Amino acid sequence: MDNDSNFIMHRNKSAEDFDVVIDDHGSQKTEAIYQQQGSDGKIYQDLNNLLEHHKYENAVRYVYDQKFELERGSYYQLGEWLTKRLQADKDIDPALLNEFVTNMNKYK
Repeated sequence: MDNDSNFIMHRNKSAEDFDVVIDDHGSQKTEAIYQQQGSDGKIYQDLNNLLEHHKYENAVRYVYDQKFELERGSYYQLGEWLTKRLQADKDIDPALLNEFVTNMNKYK
């Protein structure tokens, strides 16, 4: 099958993050592989994983560890994102949240 005539393949060709498509002609399956842009995506993915498992202290520590890895603005944005996520979770220790917010406000 011509990849241009396949609707999914056509849509994938127009995606910005498109990297490689593996089309096994003997199979009904087509696999698209996307390249992750930078490490920011991995950071948010790791944080989401920690939050899903209610490992709030580890998530906060993980953000602190990014302080020297990210630019100041990106670090602050990451902190703001985590703050919103923590505030939405009723199981978070208020003291941990308050300390994290105080520390992140130093980077405004």
